[in-house]
Amino acid sequence: MVLLTLSSGLARAQTTIGLAAVVNDEPISVVDLVDRLNLIAATSNIQLTDDRRREMIPQVLRQLVDETLQMQEAKRRGFTVSDSDMSRAMGAVEQNSGMPAGGLEQYLQQNHIPLQTLKDQLRPQIAWQKILGSMRRDIEISDSEIDDVLDRIKRNQDKPRTKVQEIFLPIDNPQDEAKVLDDARKILNALQNGANFEGLARQFSANASAANGGDLGWMSSGEMESALEDTISKMSPGQISNPIRTIRGFYILKLLDRAQGDTNASTDIKLDLYQLFIPVAENASPDEIKTKVGILQKARETATSCQDMANVAVDLGSDLSGRTKGVSPQELSPMVANAVSPLKEGETSNVLKVDGGALVVMLCGKTVQSTLPDRETIRNRLTMDRLEIVARRKLRELRRQAFIDIRI
Repeated sequence: MVLLTLSSGLARAQTTIGLAAVVNDEPISVVDLVDRLNLIAATSNIQLTDDRRREMIPQVLRQLVDETLQMQEAKRRGFTVSDSDMSRAMGAVEQNSGMPAGGLEQYLQQNHIPLQTLKDQLRPQIAWQKILGSMRRDIEISDSEIDDVLDRIKRNQDKPRTKVQEIFLPIDNPQDEAKVLDDARKILNALQNGANFEGLARQFSANASAANGGDLGWMSSGEMESALEDTISKMSPGQISNPIRTIRGFYILKLLDRAQGDTNASTDIKLDLYQLFIPVAENASPDEIKTKVGILQKARETATSCQDMANVAVDLGSDLSGRTKGVSPQELSPMVANAVSPLKEGETSNVLKVDGGALVVMLCGKTVQSTLPDRETIRNRLTMDRLEIVARRKLRELRRQAFIDIRI
């Protein structure tokens, strides 16, 4: 195959080398294919051996065909991609990749990849999002669907949460299952040989999470399909799954982290505390201890605000006294947490004996916020899930109606 013998530079110079495919009379050149392969290899840490190149060609060429169809559909509907659209998209890639402004173009130059190759990839993504935006208005999410999601999250608060990355390959036609599974296995093989999960997710995953390198964030039990959760439950952080078959297609998952569940995880409590501390030497006499505890007891009985406590601290010259804002109860020592938990704003704990002295703690304020996603967030998530299904259906329709001639 001629493609296996081409370097990026050679392909760029020999623009007459031929066509990789034709989509509704619009050509995809071998140059386009080679440049895209090099882009994927660079951003995904893939060594492009002849065997690896041969494996990737069908996947990458299908991607280029789909992008051509997407641009043709955008043109038919009157959607265009402006320079400002492109600038925002490139800025988002830089931000998601942890690069400074302008770092993306420098990275491409260092890897001998034309900037136009990235732009050719981003342009159909932007155009397709505009098409999907026009479809979004036709998707309705009921209040009962949102209620169901909230109830499921609440029921599973005490179960472990997982931080997961995904690569999703859809099966749009049952006859394509073997081919999609083969693609999934090739991606898994690349990952096992050191390829970057985030880079491959950006290039090949069909879910919206691809824009974030496949990162789904923290997922509560019940938020993923049962087949995916069953697999994740048996994995260790850093591990990558084999391809997982679901009703929609194949998933490859990477477990980033796991956290223990909490029955109270639906609320996030932050405390504003003032600690009044008096040092007590280990060899202090009983009378001295009694005097210092008495000072704290008096402050406890007379202070009505945290400012009153601060004034006492100044009079005492207590350097270890002070105010702490935004502290979680879990960050406090068990003794202090137990002493503070029943307090109302403006109330002070009993005198607590601690290493090096004694203290009292006043609750200056408390904020209690829900950690559950709000209804609008859930509505957007459900809408995006529904929109992904609509998008794949539309792309399948475009493929079916198109004239596609694969030349290599």
